[in-house]
Amino acid sequence: MEEMKELTIAKKVLEDHKAEDINVIDVQGFSPFSSYYVLATATNIRHLGALSENLEEEFEKEGFQEIKKDGIPESGWMIVEAGEVVVHLFLDVNRKTIDLEGLLEKEVTSKRA
Repeated sequence: MEEMKELTIAKKVLEDHKAEDINVIDVQGFSPFSSYYVLATATNIRHLGALSENLEEEFEKEGFQEIKKDGIPESGWMIVEAGEVVVHLFLDVNRKTIDLEGLLEKEVTSKRA
């Protein structure tokens, strides 16, 4: 099965721009709004903003019309959405504090049980 275009774009942009700890979580059947969450860590506030901008630019270049962004780099957590992919960008301390992976793991497991 071919990977959805927006997921491929997100992973490539994050890898090319040196995001750390990239994690793709399949939320199909759990989330009515998206198929995948992509989580990644930025090394600092400037890197966080740049990753968000790079994702937005590449999604636009590839023809995605509705791109949603939320958050500011200074918050330590930004979200970029395109198609059925939601990209969560964190600073390391925010990612550990929020522990979205842990929350999602519990939710996805309980929904499937």
